[in-house]
Amino acid sequence: MPAPSGSEIGGLAKGAMQSAGLRGENAPDLATALGDTCGQAFTLFANMAIVSPGIPAAAPPPPGAGSTAGPGMMLPPPAGGPGASQIEPIAKGLLASNQINGEQRDALAKAIAQTVEQALLLFTTMVMVAPGMAIAGFTTTSPGSLMGAAPAKPMLQPIALGFLQAGGIRGENAPDLAGAMAQTLADALTQMMTRLKVTPGIPSSPGATAGPGRLL
Repeated sequence: MPAPSGSEIGGLAKGAMQSAGLRGENAPDLATALGDTCGQAFTLFANMAIVSPGIPAAAPPPPGAGSTAGPGMMLPPPAGGPGASQIEPIAKGLLASNQINGEQRDALAKAIAQTVEQALLLFTTMVMVAPGMAIAGFTTTSPGSLMGAAPAKPMLQPIALGFLQAGGIRGENAPDLAGAMAQTLADALTQMMTRLKVTPGIPSSPGATAGPGRLL
């Protein structure tokens, strides 16, 4: 199942901004731009993500059958997902196409990109591949699920606020904007965790997977 789409995340962003008290005339457009940026970044993540080799397995020969017996890890960005430098031009273009053209637009695009990168990095450290993928012929033959907890708003909000302030966005609404960004990312990452699966076909030795895996 694909990662959450931009329109889905945009709906989350609109709700988060309303909850944060951000109701100006540009708030819906900003929510749309944030949602579409996250949607494209999450799609890149799903396509780039790599499950590290070395997941514990119990597949004794013969015939090399069994299942994975422990959790697996994912590589963090930029090796296993988009970095801020890839996300920033996406954010800048989407802000412009949604008529967010003030003098702080570029700084906002950079802060969004940096926050999304850090959110994905935390995701890869906090979310793991669940044990129990079937193995036959020393190859995983069933999809794997993700387990753990995606980063929550209290963890992401100070990160977002720090990047906003570093870009010169320090108005009275900056903490509310950081909170809305954090809430949007937390909700969207939680959805992504439940949707993405590990593709079958990972090579395995008797005691551990021997090659990288991908997500679908």
